[in-house]
Amino acid sequence: MSQYRVQGITSNGTLEVLLGWDEPMKWFFMVIDPEADEPLYSNLNEPEPEHLTLEHFQRVLDRFHISNISLYPGQIVKKKE
Repeated sequence: MSQYRVQGITSNGTLEVLLGWDEPMKWFFMVIDPEADEPLYSNLNEPEPEHLTLEHFQRVLDRFHISNISLYPGQIVKKKE
């Protein structure tokens, strides 16, 4: 499994984003605010988490207005500020 913890920047401050690849399950995962009792987002709450793509997770980041993380191909995970 590979996993990355990065600080997402929003207009309301920063929050932690956990994302990566789960090799045994063969799928990507993402959790926003993973240490909270109720994370703001978890791929496990999606109807078919095994089919989610990085493009889907980028839309989720955009929905939460996280401005410094890019999952688009060819870009690094954390944009330079």
